[in-house]
Amino acid sequence: MSDIGIYIHIPFCMKKCHYCDFVSYDNCHDKHEEYIDMLCKEILQYSEILSSHNISTIYFGGGTPSYIDSKYITKVLEVLKLFSSNIDNMEVTIEVNPSSANFDKLVDYKNSGVNRVSIGLQSTHDKVLKNIGRSHTYNDFKKTLEDCNKIGINNISVDLMYPLPGLNLNMFTDSLNSIIKLKDKYNIKHISVYNLEVHENTRLKFLLDEGYLTLCDEDTEYEMRNKLNSILEKNNFHKYEISNYAINGYESKHNINYWNQGMYLGFGVNASSFFNGTRYTNISDIDKYIYNIKNNISVISEKSELDKLSLMKEYVILRLRLMDGIKVVDFNKKFNANIFDIFNTELTSLKNDNLIIIDKERNNIYLSNRGEEVANIVWEKFV
Repeated sequence: MSDIGIYIHIPFCMKKCHYCDFVSYDNCHDKHEEYIDMLCKEILQYSEILSSHNISTIYFGGGTPSYIDSKYITKVLEVLKLFSSNIDNMEVTIEVNPSSANFDKLVDYKNSGVNRVSIGLQSTHDKVLKNIGRSHTYNDFKKTLEDCNKIGINNISVDLMYPLPGLNLNMFTDSLNSIIKLKDKYNIKHISVYNLEVHENTRLKFLLDEGYLTLCDEDTEYEMRNKLNSILEKNNFHKYEISNYAINGYESKHNINYWNQGMYLGFGVNASSFFNGTRYTNISDIDKYIYNIKNNISVISEKSELDKLSLMKEYVILRLRLMDGIKVVDFNKKFNANIFDIFNTELTSLKNDNLIIIDKERNNIYLSNRGEEVANIVWEKFV
């Protein structure tokens, strides 16, 4: 049986962070139970596919999965256990916010099969957290680490962001060093560091446009990136993807499946799936989602069947996110075609612009340092 990853979207939050443009709903307590019931029903609608594939990873994202009652996470996992007896031995991740991930919830997660916790920290500085609308403090984060440690959850991932309003180079360096100091005691095995994107129609965009908040200049942001790479590499967090660093052996298996163009099913509002060369996206309106599932109406809003060339382009983009890049032999075998025959013009142009490195000895293609900095320019060649 071929592998398939599972993504579960929990769209509920205490309140939206200022930078967030994800599909999420705050203070909708009355919808939690019905939403989870319909999500479980959606999973059961895919019973034929799930029964004929090996579930390899499960990932609860959001929104804030830790915001809802832990019994709902347990319920979803119980449904998934109908299709796999191996959940206790696979990577099962839940994203948590330190303000809502209390000890009892974490115990329930662990007892249900969760073995990897991804904590949304973003910064170790409370003033910066307040600037971006986070509902927790640095001490809340440390309490979550302590609780995970007591329970025996020993695979922790931490999310950071930069640049952020009110964050200077020294503060960013301090955040990195603070996490490093905690890593051994609290089993921090993975760090994701995302570059802030300011989206239209977010509170952060308004606050920046009106001058209430400011971001550092590009030179400082560049220095932050250099500090990030040097500090984490020096402390055994190897960079394996553009935004992700891990202790060897603790890379995110769920996300690596995405970047390898592996199959996955997404359940819940706005969740995406990739199955047998076709991409699907669910509707984003929660009321419509609940109504449709209840009445056995499809919740798919977009469906795109990728032809061979589209699959090849997407594979190139996804694999170039990884530091290992594209293994030429793997590409040729996967598509029964030579990558240099298909994309010679694009690869030659990117190589001449020093954005990619074509390593003849290792027989692979990967982003240069400059290519990492302007990765969107690289992707555009294959869109």
